Amino acid sequence: MNINFQGEFDKSTLFKAVALAKRPSRRSTLVRIGITVFFIGLYIDFFLVIGGGSLSDTLQALGSDSRHLIAVFLAACFLFLPSISSYFSASNLWKQPEMHTPVSGTISSTGVTFTSSSKRREIPWENFAKKRAEGDLIVLVTPRGKLSIFRRDFFKTDKDWESFQQWVDSNVAGGA
Repeated sequence: MNINFQGEFDKSTLFKAVALAKRPSRRSTLVRIGITVFFIGLYIDFFLVIGGGSLSDTLQALGSDSRHLIAVFLAACFLFLPSISSYFSASNLWKQPEMHTPVSGTISSTGVTFTSSSKRREIPWENFAKKRAEGDLIVLVTPRGKLSIFRRDFFKTDKDWESFQQWVDSNVAGGA
């Protein structure tokens, strides 16, 4: 049984799909938060030792000196790097002309086939490294980071969408 799909991307879907595909694991997020808190604590402690004052004096000095804003900015950048990275990746993708053309193809037991007027590209299920799903959006990711994005409205019927979801669940490992 083959399932046909056809649709067109909009900017918000692309940005959501890229963010979904690049979303770090819960463990990675906790490690990133822990590292940030550790270094901010180390930074404050460093100024406590140098200043020799109380914590409230040190915090007041940290807040009044603009050079410390650079350290806070760098900590924030480190903390939010996955979101910043996905935004710029999505922006670059959106600039590519092929993102503004309709996408169509077929889903089968062997994989996903994308067709256009000029070419045909087949991706076997084994070539997808992970899947990410949220609501009416499924993103399949290859080991090289190529995204295949599917929205519910790309499929004619609910049955087609459900069959596609089952094929993805049984053929693509990783992520949820």
